[in-house]
Amino acid sequence: MLNFRRLFSRKLRLDDARQRAIAETSAFLTWHLDHPEHAVAIPVIPSTSGRRFPPSLTEAFWAPLLTD
Repeated sequence: MLNFRRLFSRKLRLDDARQRAIAETSAFLTWHLDHPEHAVAIPVIPSTSGRRFPPSLTEAFWAPLLTD
């Protein structure tokens, strides 16, 4: 038999988690839009150029993002 109280309680927890995630994402985006000086520059090479990023640039780009 279904336990509606348990299902309703779980839905409330999921709704709370969803609202918290939306609020955190909103705060994150707002802060970064207000502080563009903290933006991470992403290097770009057009895909039609036939060039590739050197391996050293790959590590230089990802290291600060993955180590904190």
